[in-house]
Parts: sequence; C-alpha cells; structure tokens
Amino acid sequence: MVSKKIRPVSALSSALSSTLFSALLLCSVFSPTSQAELPNDTVPNVLTLPETHPESWLYVQDMNFWGMTEGKVIILDIASNTRNYKGQVSTGFFGSFIPSTERNEMYSAETYYARGTRGARTDVLSVWDNATLSVKKEIELPHKKRAQTVSEKNATQLIDNDKYMLVFNFTPATSVSVIDMLEHKVLNDVDIPGCSLIYPSGKRGFSTLCADGSMLSIQLDEQGKVASETRVPSFFNVDEDPLFEKYARINNVGYFPTFHGYMQPVDLSGPVAKPQEKWDLLSASEREQNWRPGGWQIISGHPDGRVFVLMHKDGVNGSHKDGGTEVWVYDTKQHKKIKTIPLETHGISLEVTKGDEALLAVTNAKMMLDVYNPKSAKLERTLSIGGDNANPFTLTAVE
Repeated sequence: MVSKKIRPVSALSSALSSTLFSALLLCSVFSPTSQAELPNDTVPNVLTLPETHPESWLYVQDMNFWGMTEGKVIILDIASNTRNYKGQVSTGFFGSFIPSTERNEMYSAETYYARGTRGARTDVLSVWDNATLSVKKEIELPHKKRAQTVSEKNATQLIDNDKYMLVFNFTPATSVSVIDMLEHKVLNDVDIPGCSLIYPSGKRGFSTLCADGSMLSIQLDEQGKVASETRVPSFFNVDEDPLFEKYARINNVGYFPTFHGYMQPVDLSGPVAKPQEKWDLLSASEREQNWRPGGWQIISGHPDGRVFVLMHKDGVNGSHKDGGTEVWVYDTKQHKKIKTIPLETHGISLEVTKGDEALLAVTNAKMMLDVYNPKSAKLERTLSIGGDNANPFTLTAVE
C-alpha cells in the first residue's frame, strides 16, 4: 500500500523538474542579454505601388463564384517567385475591368445591391489610383443596365487616347454607354440591336459583333453622340463556323479564332471594320485529329506579331469551352505556327505579357496560374491567388 502512494508523488516531482528545466532554458534563450530586442513596428504602415506598373505585372480578375458579390482584381508580378501578390481592388458583382494606358489609373464597372444580394441596385464606374489602390472617383451609371456576365475584356473599353470609356449594356437589349473620363460624366447610350461587345475602331469609335455574322461600326462626336454608323456585311457563318468573341489585337488588327480552327483578321484601324482574308490554324494532319481552340480567354497577342491560342485535340460541337492541353504560337505575318507549348496542367485562359522578355500566364484547371517561358516552353512557376475558391478567368497584361 505504501509503494502505491509513493509512485504518483515521484512521477509528479519528475514532471515538475522537467517543466522547471524547460522554463529556465527558454528564459536563457530569449533573455534580453542573449538576443537584441525587436524594433517597434510603425503603425500605421502603408505601402504604395509604383505609379506605372511594370510589364511583368498582370491584372488577374477573380470572379469569386463562392461569393460573387465580392469580385476582385489582383495585381500580380508573374516574374517573381516571392512577394508577387502586389495588392487588389474590389470589383463588386460581375465587374468588368480595364487599366488606362494614358493615366496612372485603373477602371472597373461594378454593381452593388443595398442588401448585399438584393435590394436597390447601384451601378458605378470606379476610378482606381495605380499607386495607392484607392478609389479616386465613382461615376454612377444611372440606367442600371450594365451587362452582368462572366468577365469579358470587351465589355469595357477605352477609346480616343482614353478620353472616353465605353461600357456594354445587356437587358437583354444591347447598348453601349459613353462616359467622358476627363469630366467624369455619362454622355450617352448608343443602341446596338442584335450586336454585342466592344472593339475600338478608328479615332473615336467602336465596332461590335452581330448575330447575323456582320459587324456594326460606329464613330462618335465629342459629345458622345453617333456621328456615323456603318453595317459591315456578313463575313462569317454563325451556324457553320462562328467566331469566338475573344480576340487578340496587334497594330489595330483584331485576330478572331473560329470554332473550327481558322483565324479571321479584321482591320480596326479606320472608322469602319474591314474583314481580311481568313487563314487556317491547322495542318491537314491536325485537322484530321480535330484540334480546335477552346477555353474562356483563349487568345492573346504580343506586339511583335505573335498570337498565342489555347488548343485541344478531338474537338466536337460544343467543346469550344473545354480549355486546352497545349498553347500554339503563330506568326501573324506568315500565317503559320512557329511553336507548340505543351501544358503541364489543363488550361482555361491565357495572357502573354507585352515586354521584350515576355511571359505566358495560363489559368489552369486547379484555378492557379502557371507561368511559362514562351521561348523555352518551360513552366517557370505556379502562383495561387486564393486556392480552390479563386476563379481567375480574365487576365490582362500591362501595356
């Protein structure tokens, strides 16, 4: 009986000794005499970005399907392995985004509801400062008809050296709002019945793709009113081989891939769009294997004349949203493929940066960004902007 009573006391004494020894060890390691005291933090400590964003930075629009009232655009340095997440701006519900090339600003057309997901609707065009990522100005879009779709680059465009902003509306009637970005006021709404999206054309105008395979080209006066309107005759068959509405723009020529693997260039330098001769993206053997473009943002262009297209094999009717396993690079001057970049993970969207040392970013099926070197076709890094909850469908390079 006595031995049974002694054992717990002995165990307790051993535990107390061990704890005391550990405490003394910690005190000696972290005592002020053995290590310098950490400096006090500066509060508040607010950093700013450069007013002009570098060419290796990318604007990554996250639709945030798990919380769609809280969309955002993340500013990401895709050339860096560390500290690549530079900041973010909010774009509300189904926002559309575009950076300025003339001013140190970014713009997003946004929608908000008084009760979060319901209640009175407010549409605004927010003007963001490049350096502070703060809102400089909100311009209310009064008619509450801004198109609410998965992010499209061509739903918001700048024209006339960024003096005017054009915002696509869909109710389902289609129109384009014209905003003076110097005076920060809405000037006009231009009806574009049967047509959709915005492709800048000429000095102060835009063209839009129409349901019958034609284009409508419109020029505006300084008050945002229609100065001229021209219907470009149908130049593609919407039933047999429709165009993707996404395009790459190089030297004012828009390159539109078709569902079946052709390239349709359109000269947008003048006030009226001029379709050019269509050319084939595929060789005879590739066409036998049914290689086709597919994905969300399927094409991107570089100022040197290269276009990058997301491609998949065994394409069928309806596979135009399936993404791709390879990126094919074309020389638009010679109308031929010059490189194939196999993807390590299935791709959904892509964008190429515009500098001399270009990088190719691909949104993969895991909703992360794979960054490839277009010259070597090697994967350099994979970046996360929020794990499985992110939806980085639209990528915009600094120009």
